[in-house]
Amino acid sequence: MNRLQFCIGFLGGLAFAASPLSVHAQASPAAATRMDTASAVNMAGRLRMLSQRMVKAYLLLGQGIAADDARTILQGSINQFESELAALKTFQPTPMVRSALAKLEGAWPKCRALLSAAPGKAGATELYDANEALQQAAHSATLAYEQVNATPLDHLVSIAGRQRMLSQRMAKFYFYRTWGLHDDAADMELHLSRAHFTAVLIQIESSQLPSAQSKAGVARIRREWEPYQQLLFASREPAKMRGDAARVAELSERVLAATEELVAQLVAQAQAVPR
Repeated sequence: MNRLQFCIGFLGGLAFAASPLSVHAQASPAAATRMDTASAVNMAGRLRMLSQRMVKAYLLLGQGIAADDARTILQGSINQFESELAALKTFQPTPMVRSALAKLEGAWPKCRALLSAAPGKAGATELYDANEALQQAAHSATLAYEQVNATPLDHLVSIAGRQRMLSQRMAKFYFYRTWGLHDDAADMELHLSRAHFTAVLIQIESSQLPSAQSKAGVARIRREWEPYQQLLFASREPAKMRGDAARVAELSERVLAATEELVAQLVAQAQAVPR
């Protein structure tokens, strides 16, 4: 199995019909991860991403878009979120981390209940704010772990990991729009997320910290990002957006796989530095 197949399989087993990628679901490696600050920043950052990815899958399933794949990714992401949250609870080196994890754990049950119910517009509407609270709690946990050692590489892992979240966040808001929910707010958040993703990608591209291998990973993200952003903003008409929905979902997974691979490279680089 090559690195790309591992990354996509690890991310929960989503294979859109239009995608040429072969995807195989695998168990989350959370329990086997060597826990240190770089790993914890990565894992907490992945919870940010999963908060958005779960709702993306919920919205796809509710609209009948790539429904079988969406159902698989929704359940896989719920399982992975819980597994990685449990793993993080075994590594709480500071009061700030302990406080952040308690808030994250407290924000999860409401989202989980909504995500586990049959998808519908009422549930999607209620998820909008609950999911934002969960994402913010996961972000606070990520920052708390980043501050444990406050190294430049841990920060780079954090911001690269945030790109994973933004790749899914943009898709989430796109699919709120295709369902006619929170239209103006979702459109604004979609544009803000693109601006953040673009700015941070430039920041990572300009950094002297990544290794040559990681630099190649950054270049791959750029290649995957361009067609994704073009399609995300090709039209503001809901009917046209719905026509592009399956392709948007596929491209969101491609960008996610590329960012996951980069973060894994940066974590390995951070772990190689003597502490």
